[in-house]
Amino acid sequence: MSSKVTLYQVPVPSTEFATEAVLCGDVIRFGYFENDSEFKGGIRFNRVRALRKRAESLCTVWHVEGAYDTLVEVKNSPWIQELQADITDKQNTGLQWAMNHYMIYLDSVGCFEFVAESWEALPGEPGAWT
Repeated sequence: MSSKVTLYQVPVPSTEFATEAVLCGDVIRFGYFENDSEFKGGIRFNRVRALRKRAESLCTVWHVEGAYDTLVEVKNSPWIQELQADITDKQNTGLQWAMNHYMIYLDSVGCFEFVAESWEALPGEPGAWT
């Protein structure tokens, strides 16, 4: 049975984002206000093997519970097991990379899921994403 482990909380509630979260390549970008100044932040995923996004209207309790504004790692992920079973050339596919299942639910956007080697929070910087 899979379970979720908390890794990171976004700097402000997603209901207060200055700009809606968007996926740009392997980065979830968002804008927010802190002390009356606008900042840009995000989460970068490294060596992404697979990703999927589910609109808010299609999210189940599983996609929201524990993952609302919170990056979690899904342990014992059936999705990783499915991906590993689909690999036919196990020597030349980069299987030496770790495959971790990450998930985050953000208000008004939905649930993002990544199978990637690692992740990192982008430091908040003054300004807005262009």
